[in-house]
Amino acid sequence: MLAIVALATGEVTRIHVSTESLLALAYLIVFGSWLAFSAYAWLLRVTRTSLVSTYAYVNPLVAVFLGWAVENETVNARTVVAGLVILVAVALIVTPPKGETATEPAPVPVRSQ
Repeated sequence: MLAIVALATGEVTRIHVSTESLLALAYLIVFGSWLAFSAYAWLLRVTRTSLVSTYAYVNPLVAVFLGWAVENETVNARTVVAGLVILVAVALIVTPPKGETATEPAPVPVRSQ
């Protein structure tokens, strides 16, 4: 809808796309979508769903780390404490209760073509 509105109002002629932004878009498509979704789908087949679901908690930690490592963003004590809380929560999620063992998913049959 926004593309149609942009075409109708003439906004499209005012768009300037740099090589850097196209490379960033390509990076997000390849690593942020294709590779990440493929890894997620594979993990769903080979391990517990509760373990795979922890990616939603860990992703912000990875983003903060990359921001610090690549872009020299500042990380304060509050951010470190929040990261530790997230890591403890993930550890609680993936650790089975005492006396129980983690159940593995049933194998998924592979269809030959």
